[in-house]
Amino acid sequence: MAGLCYGAAGYLDTPAISGYILALLSVLSVAVPALFLGGVLGLHSQLLLAAQKILASEAGFVLGCFGCVLGIAGALGLERTPPYSAMTNWWWALLLASLTLMGLSAFLKGGLRLLGAVVSISGALGWVSLLTDPAFSGVMVPMRPVHVVFAAAFCLSCVAWGRY
Repeated sequence: MAGLCYGAAGYLDTPAISGYILALLSVLSVAVPALFLGGVLGLHSQLLLAAQKILASEAGFVLGCFGCVLGIAGALGLERTPPYSAMTNWWWALLLASLTLMGLSAFLKGGLRLLGAVVSISGALGWVSLLTDPAFSGVMVPMRPVHVVFAAAFCLSCVAWGRY
């Protein structure tokens, strides 16, 4: 669901939007990190069921939870002071670091190799999307068309790892 909501928010976010769409985007901006938090929790439970409690997956779990909570706080406007408002913009980086660590630990440990590969690919697609996003403060190379393509691929990959 998180991937679908993120894709819908990206599709609807245009310069000339109506008040109704703006209200929907406000709801989606809270729903996306909340749904990703659920995805991180589900992924962590899958790793625990497979008896794969290793440091990389635990660190990824903590990073993912912290990042999603920051994303929710930023979307709700709870962080209005300048140092914290800049920090809430980085929730995507924490989530993607989480997906990368958890995916690699699942893939390398065995048992959940397919899930680990899908989550790792999702993290890689997300990193390319984030690092080319002109709206991201840590952008390396602002290329909107590349960002849009990789964001769409990231959305689909999130749907795929949610199926496992």
